Amino acid sequence: MFNKSVLFIATLLSAATLSAQPKVMSHRGFYAHPGSYENTLTSLKGAQQLGVEAVELDAHLTTDDSLMVLHGPKIVGTNYNIQQIDYKTAKSCVLPNGDHIPSLREYFVQAKKTQALKLFLELKSHSTPEREAQLVEKVLDLAKKMNMIDQTVFISFSMNACDEVLRLQPGARVIPITSSKTVPTAQQLKDKGYWGISTYSGVLKDRPELLDDAHNLGLVTVLWPVNDYDLTDYAIRHNVTYASTDHPDSMKPLLDAVRSMKWKSQKKLICFDLDGTLTQHKTQLTPANKAVLDTLKTKYEVIMVGAGNCPRIYKQMNDYPITIVGNYGMQESQIVNGEFKVVRDDKIESDRKFFEKNCNYLRKKYGYTQYKGDPLEFHESGMVTFGLLGTKADIADKIIFDPDRAKRRAMYPEVLKIFKDYAVYIGGSSSFDFAPKQYNKFDAVMRYAKEHGYTEDQVLYVGDDFADGGGDSHIRIYGMDYIQIDDYTKLPEKLKILF
Repeated sequence: MFNKSVLFIATLLSAATLSAQPKVMSHRGFYAHPGSYENTLTSLKGAQQLGVEAVELDAHLTTDDSLMVLHGPKIVGTNYNIQQIDYKTAKSCVLPNGDHIPSLREYFVQAKKTQALKLFLELKSHSTPEREAQLVEKVLDLAKKMNMIDQTVFISFSMNACDEVLRLQPGARVIPITSSKTVPTAQQLKDKGYWGISTYSGVLKDRPELLDDAHNLGLVTVLWPVNDYDLTDYAIRHNVTYASTDHPDSMKPLLDAVRSMKWKSQKKLICFDLDGTLTQHKTQLTPANKAVLDTLKTKYEVIMVGAGNCPRIYKQMNDYPITIVGNYGMQESQIVNGEFKVVRDDKIESDRKFFEKNCNYLRKKYGYTQYKGDPLEFHESGMVTFGLLGTKADIADKIIFDPDRAKRRAMYPEVLKIFKDYAVYIGGSSSFDFAPKQYNKFDAVMRYAKEHGYTEDQVLYVGDDFADGGGDSHIRIYGMDYIQIDDYTKLPEKLKILF
């Protein structure tokens, strides 16, 4: 357990000024409290409430090919092996906290409520390579149907299972787990297409060069189990990406304090998304979130970096006096002598016939032939909005149309392929946005930062949609520090670490 030594915490805080910030992975959810149990929906909800960055879970196949979440394979309090019974029998078992064993589908449904939460899904070893291949196929099939590929990292002690994921889902995030001292080299993992390395702390403690090699090659690192301050200190000092712990309620406040101190001393420029971050979609800035901006502006430079144009953002923010970088960087406005003024306005002509032809094809294929207003909105900048509900759809209808973006994520691979020469975003609440290829929020932020004398490590981005295709996705892809907002009404609480 964690030893709550003030001196030790101070040492950790000091280390944070030199190192990256590990993310908290809640091992089997947050179950170390009364009324919970590992790998249950209760433990998942507990981890979501804590606000950890990741949760580890374990998946098995039953005899009738149902996907169940359990560490197992033995079911506690019974003589059953989860891999040797059917779904009905597994569901009849009652766990020590009164929960039943969740199916993977049930687990995904709950996890989708926190899109920022990364799931490290362990594919448990099965009796034969063929059975493991069936497990992988079924897990991937369910993840694709429920649009959970982007939210999931596939991990396993079985290299056979890991290789099978990469074969069936090229580009998936896959990490082998090992507790052996004969760890594959970082280069070997990179060459095979793996996303990272997950290693027992007893192996890495004496071989930090394994972490250094992995980071130099751009691989993610996972250290487990991290259940005391010594290992937390080690994780911080060696830039571990994810620290997997059985005590997230102890580790998260500690690392929040570390992150807060680091960012308070380091960050100079705070960049905000609008819809879903500061406001509900196309609704006005609330007094509570305006107060957050007012407070932050006393310590940092604060700007808006939005998908919409500058006048629209300014109006939605009730004429709040702030610099705005709009249209993914195509436009910029400032407050000059107390007046709103657009100071840069890039324009690139769009190919109307190309957009009309291909968006009409997509409407027919996916069944969005009923809409209000126009089918497409051609912006003066050259950006194009493909609103599935049309340009005149009611805001209430837009808000409820695709809240988890599942409908548009199902279309996204084909949309991306058709519009390969454009930057494609799953925009707003019911649309796709297309921008000239060179415009995205990372490049927009860095252009502004360089023009105003900031380095990347002095920049922090606050947004809500960092998944592939999301308006904020390039911020994540290119490695800029960010805070993800899942509920704009919780923004004051989420950003208090910066005050």
